Amino acid sequence: MISTSKKFVIILGVFTTGFIAGHFLTPGFVENAPAEIAAAPASESALTNSATVGDLNVPIFDQVWQTTMAKFVDVEKLNPQKMFYGAMKGVVASLGDPHSEFLDPQESAEFRDSLAGELTGIGAEIGMRDQVLTIISPLRGSPAERAGLLPGDRIYKIDDKLAGELTVFEAVSKIRGEIGTTVKLTIFRGEELSPREITITRELVEIASVTSAVRDDGIAVVTVNTFADNTAEEFARALSELALKNPKGIVLDLRYNGGGFLDAAIAMASNLLANGNVVQIHERGKPDETIPVSGAPLLPTTPLVVLINEGSASASEILAGALQDAGRAKLLGEKSFGKGTVQELISDFADGSTLRITVAKWFTPKGRAIDGVGLDPDIVVKMPLEDYFSDRDPQLDAAVTFLKTGETPKVEKSTEGN
Repeated sequence: MISTSKKFVIILGVFTTGFIAGHFLTPGFVENAPAEIAAAPASESALTNSATVGDLNVPIFDQVWQTTMAKFVDVEKLNPQKMFYGAMKGVVASLGDPHSEFLDPQESAEFRDSLAGELTGIGAEIGMRDQVLTIISPLRGSPAERAGLLPGDRIYKIDDKLAGELTVFEAVSKIRGEIGTTVKLTIFRGEELSPREITITRELVEIASVTSAVRDDGIAVVTVNTFADNTAEEFARALSELALKNPKGIVLDLRYNGGGFLDAAIAMASNLLANGNVVQIHERGKPDETIPVSGAPLLPTTPLVVLINEGSASASEILAGALQDAGRAKLLGEKSFGKGTVQELISDFADGSTLRITVAKWFTPKGRAIDGVGLDPDIVVKMPLEDYFSDRDPQLDAAVTFLKTGETPKVEKSTEGN
């Protein structure tokens, strides 16, 4: 059974903002966000499979090793320890899973050290998509957002280093740095044939987890930027305050939100749903688990529209999918990222190395698989670049119009199935 404790999370970026031990759902790594470390024991059954290994000609590995050690011409480049960890990386890389990775002891130590002090960087969630290092989402108010990075931007170079030669961890390590220093990203955007160069100054990135306000027209806007350990409490407090003002409707903005703790998503869904389920978990060798809502809802009937885009992932998709399946809210905006797998971080190896491995998949309450597909909005409203960079927000405007009039804005509607 997948626990809903904070050890089990659905964060998009543990390397773009931090690194989390235990189970989590994440499409990539967050370049500069805080996280908790909790060791996940490595059971023998999880690390060995004699039925499979027995079918392999294991001595070939030793033969290749010995031949390399005996014959490779540049003797000074022979590093048995580096070769060994390279082999471990190759085992995990052979899975073809962008969310599974092996970190050697030095990489593991660097990542833990980064969590010990202030985390600085550009404020962007980064992951692999179609085998290309990609911006999942720039965090709101971050240097990355101010510099003009967008979800889906494909990273070609980091300074003068080709991104294709780096793992996600190595890329994030190069993007991080001291406050006040700069990093140059060369990116490709959309169908553009010419690259863009974007230089970003690193900062200490501190993003508010939840913000809320009631507009003059009586529509409340609640923005959730991440699903951190305090987000559910902040969200509940925001809804409690809104309940006293009796808003005509709520716009829940999950755009550019790469995820966070699973229990936060469950608690937040429970604030908006009177009953039903939040998510289904399918884990190898275990019965499927359906996680229901818990607790008493705060605003279970106030009209609700949820804004999503390509930067909405993991926890955002679980919350949005639960509300959509229950018929509680309309999703408006653009297709979400599509991250529907669960990873476990195993960090108790004797040498200090770390394994992040995909161990489960998650589905919406109605059993929809969104991994690699994303959630389709009920109402599709694009965000043209000229609007984005001019601080216009046609998606928010359309959501407010829908809540006030009940009429679907005259925009392109999704023809794809949910």
